[in-house]
Amino acid sequence: MQDVCNIKRIVETYSDMILRIAYQHTANMHDAEDIAQEVFLSIIKKDMKNFSSEREKAYIIRTTINKCNSFHRNKGNLNVVYLDEIYKNPEEPKFTIEERNILNEIRTLDKKYRDVLYLHYYEGYKAFEIAKILGSTTGTITSRLKRGREMLKLKLKEENYG
Repeated sequence: MQDVCNIKRIVETYSDMILRIAYQHTANMHDAEDIAQEVFLSIIKKDMKNFSSEREKAYIIRTTINKCNSFHRNKGNLNVVYLDEIYKNPEEPKFTIEERNILNEIRTLDKKYRDVLYLHYYEGYKAFEIAKILGSTTGTITSRLKRGREMLKLKLKEENYG
């Protein structure tokens, strides 16, 4: 169980990143906020006081991705339409129009490429760091980055972005 000061620090440090990752997976701010809550509940239960800052961030990213995956598995059980799907939500994470367009194209890729591309380009991780976070090998991540970039490049050309 975390102490209050550590929880506050974690929330202040990582809440934007958690929301961005969750939003990248869901494209819906309400769902991203729900996922963020689930992530923080998991973090509160985990004793992370001996984690290095690198390990802490990796754990939080991995937990966020896992919660997103659980959300997608369980979403089929729900039949909900949010108002922000009808009217654009002004509280979405702050992405430029170009970043939003690219994220929309990344969302159409297979999940194994989405997470790798997002972590590399939007969170600034290197291939070996992504491999640690996702529990994979550096070679696999490097291949996924390469293939994901190629697929994204084709999609962006089709959409006349570049």
